Amino acid sequence: MRKKAIQTALVIILAVGFLGVATYRYFPVIFGDDIYPLEYVNEINKCADLFDLDKPLLAALILKESGFNPRAVSRAGAMGLTQLMPRTAQGVNARVFNGKYSDFFDPEANICLGAAHLAGLLGTYNGDVTAALIAYNGGDSAARRYLAARSTSVLVTETRLYAPKILGAREAYASLYSDKFTLSKSKLNLPGANSESAASLATPQVKIEVQKESDKTKNFWKGLIKDVFAQFIKQ
Repeated sequence: MRKKAIQTALVIILAVGFLGVATYRYFPVIFGDDIYPLEYVNEINKCADLFDLDKPLLAALILKESGFNPRAVSRAGAMGLTQLMPRTAQGVNARVFNGKYSDFFDPEANICLGAAHLAGLLGTYNGDVTAALIAYNGGDSAARRYLAARSTSVLVTETRLYAPKILGAREAYASLYSDKFTLSKSKLNLPGANSESAASLATPQVKIEVQKESDKTKNFWKGLIKDVFAQFIKQ
């Protein structure tokens, strides 16, 4: 009887171990693009290249802001894929693109305006990605409070959890889509863009290196865990 119980326990342990290994290895392959979908990749590549912006970061921001819904509108009135407030979109459009865009819900327009805004914030906060993301979500005053305290505990819950969620998703995107985030092969059709303004917003590009399969899996899980736990753990 005891021998049979031990055999049963060993079978269960082996089955659980096999299931765990299989889940770790194949979950990102099977379900990764359901959890972290990637749409408008050409527009992301083009707009990010214009400002030398990290492409997985831009994709992660779009996912968390709108779920890749180009017609999304928040209760506060933020618009489109990158959820820009109308006044922000109008200001960036006038300052950087010489008023080129008239439809702020157009995917290319909205992504480029969002990329310009994020690049500008990265410049304002000297490349501090966390501060820039806090400002993107909660405004300059929130970013200043964070920088003064060097802690996110001074922020409201939504803004406190915003940067960790974006950065966690960014790691997953970099792992899943390193072959799709490439230098744009076609020039962005922005004849009205102010090249000097665009250049002044350019930020250092985070290079996406080709990863081994084992590294891609590890980085996916690391990003997913950060993303999920950011919603529940107080900073």
